[in-house]
Amino acid sequence: MPWLLLAAIALFAGAAAALWFGLPGQFRVGAWDQSGGRLDGKLTVLVRPPVRSMEPIPVEEAGAAPVRDGGAMCLDAHLNEPAFMYFVWLDSDGNIWPLYPWNNERLEVKDVNEPPPVRRATKLVFSPLLGGNWTFGESQGTEVVLLLARRTPLPAEVKLAELLAPLPADSQPTSKVTILGLDGGAKAVSVLSPAASAGQPQTLAAGDPLGQLMLRLGQHFELIRAVRFPHE
Repeated sequence: MPWLLLAAIALFAGAAAALWFGLPGQFRVGAWDQSGGRLDGKLTVLVRPPVRSMEPIPVEEAGAAPVRDGGAMCLDAHLNEPAFMYFVWLDSDGNIWPLYPWNNERLEVKDVNEPPPVRRATKLVFSPLLGGNWTFGESQGTEVVLLLARRTPLPAEVKLAELLAPLPADSQPTSKVTILGLDGGAKAVSVLSPAASAGQPQTLAAGDPLGQLMLRLGQHFELIRAVRFPHE
């Protein structure tokens, strides 16, 4: 009967949709890259001093940096389309801390080579969870926060610790906040902030250690954002 045929078609269509869009808690492989557009996004680092009565402000705002011992930060990233994001913190002591998605509220996972938990692809990530913060240590120097994003989950064979070789020890902190970017296929790291004069794009010096690190990571990630700022 015709209605049986219609029911069969509807059942098949529903099953196909479930496989394509994913059941709750699953991610959709290949569902984001149909347009062929460029993955784009922004990483924001909000900081506050040890006196917690002040609200966090973007680290690039006047008076936000240098950060101090016992001060804290929280992070958020916005992308133009869902992707798999990873936050890594290179602190002024020379430590490499895996943040999102390894740790939600406390630094329980401390080895960046630990396989990251699989999360859904998303456009927005907060680290730590809303209301939390990551606390700065005691050493002066330079703090670096990295956003690494790609349209597919990071393969298990990619060992981040090998790519994230510690930056040279920096006994004197950098004097300014710098926001850097590397997009898929780019051969040089762009300076996103402070803005170039007259709207002319700027690129980071070829010998900059952070730029070299970002170029290594660029073999595995479609979008990289780095925020570098001083710690006194």
